[in-house]
Amino acid sequence: MNRRNFIKIAGLGVGSVALSSTLMSCSDSAPDEYYGWNGLATHVKDIRMQVLAYAILCPNPHNKQPWIIHLTGPASFNLHVDPDRLLPETDPVHRQIHIGQGTFLETLAIAANGLGYKANIEYFPEGMYGNTELIDKPVAAIELARDTGMNKDPLFNFLLQRHSNKREYGNYQLNESELSTLRNAHQRHGEYSLTVMDSPQGKANMVKILTNAMQIEVGNPQRDMETIEMFRFNEDEIRKFRDGFGVAQTGMNGVTKFIAETFFLDRKTVEEDPTEFGQQAVDMTQKVSESTNTFAWLSSTGNSRLDQIKIGRDYCRMNLQTTSMGLAQHPMSQVLQEYDDMRDLQVEFKQRFNIPESETVQMLFRIGKAEPVTHGPRRLVTQLIQSA
Repeated sequence: MNRRNFIKIAGLGVGSVALSSTLMSCSDSAPDEYYGWNGLATHVKDIRMQVLAYAILCPNPHNKQPWIIHLTGPASFNLHVDPDRLLPETDPVHRQIHIGQGTFLETLAIAANGLGYKANIEYFPEGMYGNTELIDKPVAAIELARDTGMNKDPLFNFLLQRHSNKREYGNYQLNESELSTLRNAHQRHGEYSLTVMDSPQGKANMVKILTNAMQIEVGNPQRDMETIEMFRFNEDEIRKFRDGFGVAQTGMNGVTKFIAETFFLDRKTVEEDPTEFGQQAVDMTQKVSESTNTFAWLSSTGNSRLDQIKIGRDYCRMNLQTTSMGLAQHPMSQVLQEYDDMRDLQVEFKQRFNIPESETVQMLFRIGKAEPVTHGPRRLVTQLIQSA
């Protein structure tokens, strides 16, 4: 049986995990200290390490984990963008990377709250830089203050469950109660505009746009290789790098996963000829889009680095909110990316959905129902920490 036929029988495209060229999270079972998805180790007493152990579990682009921590005091630290963990081909102006700073901060703040602390966050304490540049300045200074009188954020209970679910959604139709709950939750905590779309015509337009966007993305060898670089072809790569994504994040597991990784997937073959990998990504984008009835996006009138970070916080809360409701969520933001090849399709996207040209759609995602997939690998918290 050849590689292509096996993958079709397994119900998974080789390139389907390339769907996650935007914010994603994806893991297999491993010791607590390895991934951190099974909760906080009881021997950890440093409150900074405790909140960071949760923060690193947040959704982030390609699971690059683009964070550096500088410890500044017994209960304080600064957050920086890691310049060695960028996506220059698919995120050339680092907008998605800064959204990933926001998801980190929101997860951190919710974790601190659940542990009896308030996270006082000062954005860009040394000054903000432009939205097309990256300067070595902290994006946030965080100070943790003991506050046992705070009401516990109910989303704290879902930090270890949250994930991006790339399965098909069976055309699940959110009911009015679910839609109202999502909108009300965002209205209470969100700063930016949330649009929810679930009309049949809107879905047809969205399927076309998302499929075309993936076709554009994989049509460039440099962009394609950027995704392949973050794909983990086997357990050895997962354990070595502790980042990226693999077949488990699409729902493949057990014997099927073992056979796929052992006999049909290998880095050398895909890198020599990524054509099939890319085409499977396009096919799977169309397939999962067609299985979805509800799409949503977060947009802003401004597009500063601060806007990007704050909208990352909004997105993180939305992902946790859907998790708390037993819903699945999956970002599909290829069409939002800023490289030249995508510009015409971005214009079409805005026109089809009556989005003002002056607005920036920061996150685009689908919502539905599906069985959970395994979480993504994470590095050790200590790997984030550098001397100031």
